[in-house]
Amino acid sequence: MNLADIKHLLSSGEIAANKINPLIDSLAIQDLDKLSGSEKEVFREVINKILLLAQDPGSGAYIDNPEKAESLLSALD
Repeated sequence: MNLADIKHLLSSGEIAANKINPLIDSLAIQDLDKLSGSEKEVFREVINKILLLAQDPGSGAYIDNPEKAESLLSALD
């Protein structure tokens, strides 16, 4: 997934569950500066939600790379 795809996805208003792991895997910390304020906020919300859901074994949510998700979230704060 390239940066243009990521920006489009974040600004679309809906992110399908099957797009969350590719989104996390594709985005580098240095790319965060290229996101608008609203795109960063959406990304922050997505990461927060998926991290919470992944802790609930009944949710079915799974993060391929939780360490990267945490580091991206930390870089957003």
